[in-house]
Amino acid sequence: MKTGLETLILPAGKAGADAAARTLAAGGLVAFPTETVYGLGADAANAAAIAHLYAAKGRPAFNPLIAHVADLAAARRIGRFDARALKLAEAFWPGPLTLVVPKTENCPVADLATAGLDTIAIRIPAHPVAEAILRAFGGAVVAPSANISGHVSPTLAAHVESDLAGRIDLIVDGGPVAVGVESTIVGCLNAPMLLRPGGLSRERIEAVLGMPLARPPVEAESDDSQPLAPGMMASHYAPRANVRLNARDVAPGEALLAFGPAELPGLGAAVAVMNLSPVADLDEAAANLFGYLRSLDAKAPRAIVVMTIPEEGLGEAINDRLRRAAVAR
Repeated sequence: MKTGLETLILPAGKAGADAAARTLAAGGLVAFPTETVYGLGADAANAAAIAHLYAAKGRPAFNPLIAHVADLAAARRIGRFDARALKLAEAFWPGPLTLVVPKTENCPVADLATAGLDTIAIRIPAHPVAEAILRAFGGAVVAPSANISGHVSPTLAAHVESDLAGRIDLIVDGGPVAVGVESTIVGCLNAPMLLRPGGLSRERIEAVLGMPLARPPVEAESDDSQPLAPGMMASHYAPRANVRLNARDVAPGEALLAFGPAELPGLGAAVAVMNLSPVADLDEAAANLFGYLRSLDAKAPRAIVVMTIPEEGLGEAINDRLRRAAVAR
């Protein structure tokens, strides 16, 4: 993680939006206001930047992040909208509503941002500063709340500065936000489902749909399950192959997910080898995690064996995901 950064604070305006766009394009982290809360933005297509974002927030697990875009055309480039999702988007965007939809076939959003899922959470914020930054940047921006995980969500630039100064590159100060609670999240995969209550009421959404919103499945309420979307827990992507953790050797027919410069006995027998970070950098490992798991799984190995990863920094979140992937199915 980048530490000891000089966090620049700029007022809202064209100069601030242009600086934010340049910072995002360079892989930096930018806090900016939306109508709900201040978000901490990173280029949604840049896995390394997203890893830095998790580290800056101290986020305990790789939960899916919301991709913020400037307009519906941009949203449809990254997500597939059925008739009901489109109806909600046209009724409530821009606004405090996040829709979870299937990813498009060539969705550029990094696997780390979607926690390895085949779905994506999308929102068009209704705030002139956020819109200006998104249009200046020209791509999707993931932006969870701009605070240390577990702290109260920030509604002023000063709140962001208090939590994240020295951890992020830029704060764009657009004054106090209007809504003050996070967006409502609705899953549009089968029957529309309320995944997280927020700044848009259930009643208004149901009035547009002409039907009640479904409730999350019981297993979604367990902290032992995986997030389907921000603010909700449910089963997530796991490899088809069995996963063996803390491997000390590689057996014939297995694929190795390596970490660091060390080599394991039996390496030559592996059907495939991918190294999360040859220099043992946990940010780099986080950025590569989901993509490498998918690539190794595509080789149809007997098992995917994983070298030991330190339980520190982003290693805690990496190991959390790997432990879940290794659960017997």
